[in-house]
Amino acid sequence: MTSNSRKRPFELGQMFAPDGEIFDDATIRGLMDIPELIGLKHSSLDRMKELERLALRDELRPDFRIYTGNDLAINMIEYGSDYLLGLATFAPEKFAERDRLWEKGDPTYYALSEALQHLGNVAFRSPVPAYKHSAAIFLNITGKVPSDRTTDKIRRDHPGKLISCATAHTT
Repeated sequence: MTSNSRKRPFELGQMFAPDGEIFDDATIRGLMDIPELIGLKHSSLDRMKELERLALRDELRPDFRIYTGNDLAINMIEYGSDYLLGLATFAPEKFAERDRLWEKGDPTYYALSEALQHLGNVAFRSPVPAYKHSAAIFLNITGKVPSDRTTDKIRRDHPGKLISCATAHTT
C-alpha cells in the first residue's frame, strides 16, 4: 500500500465549523470496513463519543487508528487514541516530552500532561474557533513568533488567561 492510498476520514464537530459533522455509528462501522482507510480523526470534544469509537475499533478492527482531536481531553492516549491535536502546535517540544514520559511509564508524565491540559482548557474554550488566535498569542508570548497577528478571518481571543499558561511553559 502506498502512502497515497492510506486515507483517514475526519469527523469535525460544529463547534469548530458550522458545516462540521460527527458520523453516526453505522457510518463509522462502514468506514472501518474499508481496508484502504487506516484510521479516523475524531474532533467532537466529547470524551464519551470518542470512547465509543475506541470500543467499536477494538471490536471490529483493532489496527484501525482513532486520532483524537479532543483538545479538552488530551489524555485520550491513555485509553488507546493516537492524536492529531491542534493544541500540540502550541508547544510541540512539550508534547514530545510528554509522549516520551508516557512511553517510559515515567510518573512525571501526569504533571506535564495536566499542565498541557490546562493550556488546552484555556485555548479551546468557547468560542472554539478562537483557538487559532490563542495559538498565535501563546507562541508570541513564548517568543516563538514575532507577533500575535493572524488573518482577519480568524476569531480573536483575549490574551489574559494565556499569559499565565505561557509563563508556566517558559519557566
